[in-house]
Amino acid sequence: MFMFLPLELKATRTDTRVPLANAVLVAINVIAFCLGLSTAWSVGPGSGLFSILTYGFAHAGIWHLAANMWVLLVFGNPVNRRLGNAWYLVAYLGTLVALGLFARLCVGGYLVGASGAIFAVIMIAMILMPAARIEIGYFALFPITLLIALIHRPEEWIYLLIRWGRFSVRAVWGLLLVPLLELWSLCWSGWNWTDSGHLFGMLCGLAVVLLLPARITMPRRAAAGAF
Repeated sequence: MFMFLPLELKATRTDTRVPLANAVLVAINVIAFCLGLSTAWSVGPGSGLFSILTYGFAHAGIWHLAANMWVLLVFGNPVNRRLGNAWYLVAYLGTLVALGLFARLCVGGYLVGASGAIFAVIMIAMILMPAARIEIGYFALFPITLLIALIHRPEEWIYLLIRWGRFSVRAVWGLLLVPLLELWSLCWSGWNWTDSGHLFGMLCGLAVVLLLPARITMPRRAAAGAF
Protein backbone atom coordinates (compact mmCIF):
# COMPACT_ATOMS: atom_id res chain seq x y z
CA MET A 1 0.00 0.00 0.00
CA PHE A 2 1.31 3.42 -0.96
CA MET A 3 -0.46 6.76 -0.66
CA PHE A 4 0.80 10.23 -1.44
CA LEU A 5 -0.62 13.74 -1.22
CA PRO A 6 0.70 17.02 -2.65
CA LEU A 7 1.32 19.45 0.20
CA GLU A 8 2.64 22.61 -1.43
CA LEU A 9 3.79 24.05 -4.72
CA LYS A 10 6.78 26.27 -4.03
CA ALA A 11 6.98 28.72 -6.92
CA THR A 12 10.34 30.28 -7.70
CA ARG A 13 8.76 33.71 -8.25
CA THR A 14 7.33 35.66 -5.33
CA ASP A 15 3.83 36.92 -6.07
CA THR A 16 1.73 38.51 -3.35
CA ARG A 17 -1.49 38.81 -5.35
CA VAL A 18 -4.51 37.30 -3.60
CA PRO A 19 -5.84 34.25 -5.53
CA LEU A 20 -9.42 35.50 -5.29
CA ALA A 21 -10.82 33.50 -8.22
CA ASN A 22 -9.59 30.21 -6.79
CA ALA A 23 -11.04 31.04 -3.37
CA VAL A 24 -14.44 31.72 -4.98
CA LEU A 25 -14.33 28.42 -6.90
CA VAL A 26 -13.52 26.47 -3.74
CA ALA A 27 -16.30 28.24 -1.85
CA ILE A 28 -18.89 27.45 -4.54
CA ASN A 29 -17.89 23.77 -4.49
CA VAL A 30 -18.22 23.56 -0.71
CA ILE A 31 -21.56 25.41 -0.65
CA ALA A 32 -22.97 23.25 -3.44
CA PHE A 33 -22.03 20.10 -1.53
CA CYS A 34 -23.54 21.39 1.72
CA LEU A 35 -26.79 22.16 -0.15
CA GLY A 36 -26.89 18.61 -1.57
CA LEU A 37 -26.88 19.66 -5.23
CA SER A 38 -24.72 16.80 -6.57
CA THR A 39 -27.60 14.91 -8.20
CA ALA A 40 -29.34 17.98 -9.60
CA TRP A 41 -26.10 19.34 -11.05
CA SER A 42 -24.76 16.16 -12.69
CA VAL A 43 -24.11 15.92 -16.43
CA GLY A 44 -25.11 13.07 -18.72
CA PRO A 45 -27.54 12.01 -21.46
CA GLY A 46 -30.51 14.36 -21.51
CA SER A 47 -29.28 16.59 -18.66
CA GLY A 48 -29.99 20.31 -18.89
CA LEU A 49 -27.77 22.64 -20.90
CA PHE A 50 -26.31 24.27 -17.80
CA SER A 51 -25.23 20.85 -16.53
CA ILE A 52 -22.12 21.10 -18.75
CA LEU A 53 -20.89 23.61 -16.17
CA THR A 54 -22.70 22.80 -12.93
CA TYR A 55 -21.44 19.19 -12.74
CA GLY A 56 -17.99 20.59 -11.98
CA PHE A 57 -19.26 22.08 -8.70
CA ALA A 58 -20.91 18.88 -7.46
CA HIS A 59 -19.24 15.91 -5.74
CA ALA A 60 -20.18 12.33 -4.91
CA GLY A 61 -19.12 12.43 -1.26
CA ILE A 62 -17.19 14.30 1.41
CA TRP A 63 -13.88 12.59 0.57
CA HIS A 64 -14.35 13.30 -3.14
CA LEU A 65 -14.88 16.96 -2.29
CA ALA A 66 -12.03 17.13 0.24
CA ALA A 67 -9.47 15.56 -2.10
CA ASN A 68 -10.41 17.77 -5.05
CA MET A 69 -10.48 20.99 -3.03
CA TRP A 70 -7.15 20.25 -1.35
CA VAL A 71 -5.40 19.70 -4.68
CA LEU A 72 -7.13 22.78 -6.11
CA LEU A 73 -5.79 24.90 -3.25
CA VAL A 74 -2.25 23.51 -3.59
CA PHE A 75 -1.99 24.07 -7.35
CA GLY A 76 -4.75 26.59 -8.00
CA ASN A 77 -3.48 29.38 -5.76
CA PRO A 78 -0.05 29.76 -7.45
CA VAL A 79 -1.58 29.33 -10.92
CA ASN A 80 -4.23 31.94 -10.09
CA ARG A 81 -1.50 34.35 -9.03
CA ARG A 82 0.44 33.71 -12.25
CA LEU A 83 -2.54 34.04 -14.62
CA GLY A 84 -4.58 36.65 -12.79
CA ASN A 85 -8.23 36.22 -11.84
CA ALA A 86 -9.77 36.70 -15.30
CA TRP A 87 -7.53 34.31 -17.21
CA TYR A 88 -7.67 31.77 -14.39
CA LEU A 89 -11.47 31.69 -14.53
CA VAL A 90 -11.39 31.38 -18.33
CA ALA A 91 -9.00 28.43 -18.07
CA TYR A 92 -10.91 26.67 -15.29
CA LEU A 93 -14.46 27.23 -16.50
CA GLY A 94 -13.51 26.65 -20.14
CA THR A 95 -12.13 23.23 -19.22
CA LEU A 96 -15.28 22.40 -17.27
CA VAL A 97 -17.46 23.27 -20.25
CA ALA A 98 -15.31 21.31 -22.73
CA LEU A 99 -15.37 18.21 -20.53
CA GLY A 100 -19.06 18.71 -19.76
CA LEU A 101 -19.98 18.83 -23.45
CA PHE A 102 -18.05 15.64 -24.09
CA ALA A 103 -19.69 13.91 -21.13
CA ARG A 104 -23.20 15.00 -22.13
CA LEU A 105 -22.78 13.78 -25.70
CA CYS A 106 -20.57 10.71 -25.34
CA VAL A 107 -20.80 9.25 -21.82
CA GLY A 108 -23.53 6.77 -20.96
CA GLY A 109 -23.92 7.73 -17.28
CA TYR A 110 -24.17 10.79 -15.12
CA LEU A 111 -21.00 12.44 -13.83
CA VAL A 112 -19.99 14.97 -11.20
CA GLY A 113 -16.68 16.38 -10.02
CA ALA A 114 -14.09 19.08 -10.59
CA SER A 115 -11.08 16.82 -11.17
CA GLY A 116 -10.91 17.39 -14.94
CA ALA A 117 -10.52 21.15 -14.49
CA ILE A 118 -8.14 20.58 -11.58
CA PHE A 119 -5.88 18.47 -13.79
CA ALA A 120 -5.92 21.31 -16.30
CA VAL A 121 -4.70 23.61 -13.51
CA ILE A 122 -1.98 21.08 -12.60
CA MET A 123 -0.87 20.95 -16.24
CA ILE A 124 -0.70 24.74 -16.42
CA ALA A 125 1.38 24.82 -13.24
CA MET A 126 3.86 22.25 -14.56
CA ILE A 127 4.31 24.03 -17.88
CA LEU A 128 4.50 27.63 -16.65
CA MET A 129 6.41 26.88 -13.43
CA PRO A 130 8.68 23.93 -14.31
CA ALA A 131 11.34 24.90 -11.75
CA ALA A 132 8.85 25.05 -8.88
CA ARG A 133 9.14 22.30 -6.28
CA ILE A 134 6.16 20.15 -5.34
CA GLU A 135 6.25 19.03 -1.71
CA ILE A 136 4.64 15.58 -1.43
CA GLY A 137 3.70 13.67 1.70
CA TYR A 138 3.59 9.89 1.59
CA PHE A 139 2.47 6.87 3.63
CA ALA A 140 3.59 3.33 2.82
CA LEU A 141 3.12 -0.19 4.21
CA PHE A 142 5.13 -3.38 3.72
CA PRO A 143 6.32 -4.50 1.14
CA ILE A 144 6.48 -1.06 -0.52
CA THR A 145 8.58 0.04 2.46
CA LEU A 146 11.34 -2.32 1.31
CA LEU A 147 11.60 -0.47 -2.00
CA ILE A 148 11.79 2.85 -0.17
CA ALA A 149 14.54 1.42 2.06
CA LEU A 150 16.66 0.81 -1.04
CA ILE A 151 16.53 4.53 -1.79
CA HIS A 152 16.62 5.90 1.75
CA ARG A 153 18.03 3.67 4.49
CA PRO A 154 15.64 3.46 7.46
CA GLU A 155 16.82 4.64 10.87
CA GLU A 156 14.57 2.24 12.79
CA TRP A 157 13.44 -1.31 12.01
CA ILE A 158 9.78 -0.30 12.25
CA TYR A 159 10.26 1.71 9.05
CA LEU A 160 10.58 -1.59 7.18
CA LEU A 161 6.92 -2.24 7.98
CA ILE A 162 5.40 1.22 7.92
CA ARG A 163 6.82 4.48 6.67
CA TRP A 164 5.77 8.07 6.19
CA GLY A 165 7.43 11.33 5.37
CA ARG A 166 7.74 13.92 2.64
CA PHE A 167 9.87 14.60 -0.39
CA SER A 168 9.97 17.16 -3.16
CA VAL A 169 10.29 17.03 -6.94
CA ARG A 170 10.51 19.73 -9.56
CA ALA A 171 7.21 20.40 -11.30
CA VAL A 172 8.69 19.65 -14.71
CA TRP A 173 8.91 15.95 -13.82
CA GLY A 174 5.14 15.94 -13.48
CA LEU A 175 4.84 16.43 -17.23
CA LEU A 176 6.11 12.86 -17.55
CA LEU A 177 4.98 11.20 -14.33
CA VAL A 178 1.36 12.38 -14.08
CA PRO A 179 0.29 11.22 -17.58
CA LEU A 180 2.15 7.93 -17.06
CA LEU A 181 0.30 7.32 -13.79
CA GLU A 182 -3.04 8.02 -15.44
CA LEU A 183 -2.23 5.77 -18.40
CA TRP A 184 -1.05 3.02 -16.05
CA SER A 185 -4.33 3.29 -14.14
CA LEU A 186 -6.27 3.00 -17.42
CA CYS A 187 -4.32 -0.11 -18.40
CA TRP A 188 -4.70 -1.64 -14.94
CA SER A 189 -8.41 -1.04 -14.37
CA GLY A 190 -9.65 -0.70 -17.95
CA TRP A 191 -11.26 2.31 -19.58
CA ASN A 192 -12.98 4.61 -17.11
CA TRP A 193 -14.17 8.19 -17.19
CA THR A 194 -12.14 9.24 -14.15
CA ASP A 195 -8.68 8.68 -15.65
CA SER A 196 -9.84 9.63 -19.14
CA GLY A 197 -11.28 12.87 -17.78
CA HIS A 198 -7.99 13.62 -16.02
CA LEU A 199 -6.05 13.16 -19.26
CA PHE A 200 -8.62 15.23 -21.18
CA GLY A 201 -8.25 17.94 -18.55
CA MET A 202 -4.48 17.94 -18.99
CA LEU A 203 -4.92 18.39 -22.74
CA CYS A 204 -7.19 21.35 -22.03
CA GLY A 205 -4.50 22.78 -19.74
CA LEU A 206 -1.97 22.48 -22.56
CA ALA A 207 -4.40 24.23 -24.94
CA VAL A 208 -4.88 27.05 -22.41
CA VAL A 209 -1.12 27.65 -22.17
CA LEU A 210 -0.85 27.81 -25.96
CA LEU A 211 -3.63 30.40 -26.06
CA LEU A 212 -2.41 32.59 -23.21
CA PRO A 213 -0.80 35.95 -24.06
CA ALA A 214 3.00 36.14 -24.00
CA ARG A 215 3.00 38.55 -21.05
CA ILE A 216 1.79 35.61 -18.93
CA THR A 217 3.60 32.65 -20.47
CA MET A 218 6.90 34.48 -21.11
CA PRO A 219 6.75 37.65 -18.98
CA ARG A 220 10.45 38.50 -19.23
CA ARG A 221 10.60 38.08 -23.01
CA ALA A 222 7.38 40.07 -23.42
CA ALA A 223 8.80 42.87 -21.28
CA ALA A 224 12.06 42.90 -23.27
CA GLY A 225 10.12 43.12 -26.54
CA ALA A 226 8.34 46.22 -25.32
CA PHE A 227 11.51 48.34 -25.63
